[in-house]
Amino acid sequence: MRDHALMGVTTAARTAVALGTLLILARTLGPTDFGFISIVITWSTIVALVTDYGFGMRALRDIGAERERAGEIMSSSLAAKTLLVIPACLVLVPLILLGLDLTTEERIAAVLFLLGQLAFSYGDLTLTVFRSIGQFQRETRIVVVTALLHFALIALAILLRNDVIAVGLAFLVSRLIYAAMALGALSRLVHLGSILRSTRQAVAQRFASSTSFAVDSGATNIFAQLDVILVNHLAGREAAGIYFAGSRLLQGAVPFSVLLASVHIPRFAHRLHTGARDLLRYGARIELEYVVLGLIFALAFYFIGPLFTNHFLGPDYAELNTLWLAFACFTAARFVAAGLGVQLMALGTGFLRTFGIIASGVITVACYWWFIPLYGIQAAPWVSTLGMVVLTIIYGGAVSSIYRRQRTSAEAPTMRTGSL
Repeated sequence: MRDHALMGVTTAARTAVALGTLLILARTLGPTDFGFISIVITWSTIVALVTDYGFGMRALRDIGAERERAGEIMSSSLAAKTLLVIPACLVLVPLILLGLDLTTEERIAAVLFLLGQLAFSYGDLTLTVFRSIGQFQRETRIVVVTALLHFALIALAILLRNDVIAVGLAFLVSRLIYAAMALGALSRLVHLGSILRSTRQAVAQRFASSTSFAVDSGATNIFAQLDVILVNHLAGREAAGIYFAGSRLLQGAVPFSVLLASVHIPRFAHRLHTGARDLLRYGARIELEYVVLGLIFALAFYFIGPLFTNHFLGPDYAELNTLWLAFACFTAARFVAAGLGVQLMALGTGFLRTFGIIASGVITVACYWWFIPLYGIQAAPWVSTLGMVVLTIIYGGAVSSIYRRQRTSAEAPTMRTGSL
């Protein structure tokens, strides 16, 4: 329970700052400028996810199973990520500054947000090691301090300038501080110079072992970002700003899903590695926790969402009140699917997760293209809910099949022994 409590504090700090930042930006910038920031953050998040290449989830599983290799695994993971970040920056920064149809201010802000999001992804990858070895208190201290600093810098940028460049600069500075503090904490466990001296073989092995996780994580998170991109493309920047204000509030629930995954994946992987007999019971416990948490968040969004719109965001976001029921349904379905997905990831069945994500994602994107032009942003969260239901059905069938095979293989030796 201590691990749950510490991760709860960490997640609460992240969530509170995310929501506080959302409130300030949405209310002061208005739907149009906030819509621009939402698109920039969405695309930057996708780039960061691609450069992560599943290293974080793979490290979480590997270090959970073999804690004595924590330093080696993290060094090769950070080195491999850097090999993706450098070419990404060399391609994307000139493209943003010279190629996209943006104003000068928007170009500069887009680069600042991109670099900030990449720095943030380094910090997140680095902190994986502390979750994997059970030192949650170190992550909690770093996250709480840097989250408060992030909120203060964004608020100061709004107070002094109230434009997208000032916000982007504050975002970049706070994310660099977060990454620096995370790497500093890691340096107490592993010599950071070993990252630069990682052998080609170690880095290549890290790429190879993380590929299934990269496909899984990339498909999961990229499809999750497409709603804002498609709303912007099909309904315009102002609609994207309104929609993003609500979907961003929903993202406050995601870290709690990650919290449970961070606690349960190493433990589940350790049970699997040691051949524990309570694997099915532990899987049922994981799913129950996700279902309960999903229902709590769904009810919270349904009842608190309209208050958030009316009293904090203001009349410019009134259309958001038509979306809260759909957002609540989506949240409940998302947590049910996530509980099953965590079990599949801990079992090492990346292909099954990837198949489910791609299948549900294709259906979701096709429905976005069909229904958003007809019904506007009201259609988007219902389509997302449909995608989560499809994903839950696929995940549920895969998990049931795996446990059934494990039970059959466990009973077979007993039956042979009995016949003798």
